[in-house]
Amino acid sequence: MKSVILAAGKGERLDPLTQTRPKAFMPILGSTVIERIISFLEELSIKDIIVVVSKDLPVEYNEFIYKLNKFSNVKIVMQDTRLYGTAAALLPLRSEINDSFLLIYGDLLIEKEAIENILNSEYNSILGVEVNNPKDYGVLNIRDQKFLDKIVEKPENPMSNLINGGIYKLDQKIFDYIDKIGKSIRGEYELPDALNLMATENKIEVVKYNKTWMDIGKPWEIIDANKKILDVEKSKNNGEVEDGVVIKGKVIIENNAKILHGTYIEGPAYIGSNSLIGPNSYIRPYSIICGNNRIGASVEIKESVIMENTKVPHLSYVGDSVLAEDVNLGAGTLIANLRFDEKEVKVNIKGEKITTKRKKFGAIIGGHVRTGINVTILPGIKIGAYARIYPGAIVNRDVQKGEFFKS
Repeated sequence: MKSVILAAGKGERLDPLTQTRPKAFMPILGSTVIERIISFLEELSIKDIIVVVSKDLPVEYNEFIYKLNKFSNVKIVMQDTRLYGTAAALLPLRSEINDSFLLIYGDLLIEKEAIENILNSEYNSILGVEVNNPKDYGVLNIRDQKFLDKIVEKPENPMSNLINGGIYKLDQKIFDYIDKIGKSIRGEYELPDALNLMATENKIEVVKYNKTWMDIGKPWEIIDANKKILDVEKSKNNGEVEDGVVIKGKVIIENNAKILHGTYIEGPAYIGSNSLIGPNSYIRPYSIICGNNRIGASVEIKESVIMENTKVPHLSYVGDSVLAEDVNLGAGTLIANLRFDEKEVKVNIKGEKITTKRKKFGAIIGGHVRTGINVTILPGIKIGAYARIYPGAIVNRDVQKGEFFKS
């Protein structure tokens, strides 16, 4: 059986993180979302894997796409950007698929069992997941207790909390139904529209799943996703820990990481490979330091995801934040994570202020950002990729990609 992973989405709600890395490559501990999915497929002996990405890629995406070359059984296919949408992404594969195939959205946090359950269905099938906010998704209406009747996209009054989980087993007939659909109200060719047509003439089983599942769509959900996986992992120490280091609780220390004297780590926490921590650093619970990072003297990290090759060298505080790859914070950079009124922190997502539903949330910092010394960043601020923040600045508004922010 072939497996197709769709990874061509722009991930606009994850901006500014997706200015330099694809949505499907958001980090999960020492891996990424899509690499986890591919590893599960390999464990299930699925040897023929196609990853669909967009032709219209920022040049920075290439280093992440090239990571897939380590999987010998993965083929990269480009989606024609003249046609947008999940259904359009399948069109380049029409000549390659002549039997049933597995289809997975590449931005899902799942466990292997979700894929196994779909594979075990004797019908065409779709994963059904129960969530607390169904109106944010495609809601599944069911007939005869287990077959798909219709997918209703983001209804104001959902009939149930069972939603489209983004994993399917389909046969080649799906291409005939894709041919029959038009553009959605978003101007895209949507797979749910084709599935709704298919369901009128074919049985599509709704396979219910109630374990780990998450659609990572907003920046703070990267923290939530990593917390979910860290909670089920076991302690491990493959690095070097100097005398005078205190480690409490579950902590994962990967290969070639080094923890210097005076550092205090409270688990659960993750220290990625080739990272250097300390001396005298304070790593608090649910800190995810992905790999090849430098966390320096008298630095405090709390419930944050710090992506690869990032440096927080000295005298800084990073709380409840997401830092992309190759960020360098100047000495004394402080990220505030609590409003004076202690209300939920809001973040600007696609021009609208959205609540994070967190009383504590810091900043979202894009790739390759640099801050000068003694910079202060207020709660809920987004800083675009390649931005430069002038020494002593108080960042009280979102900063655009490449902007030089002084005040």
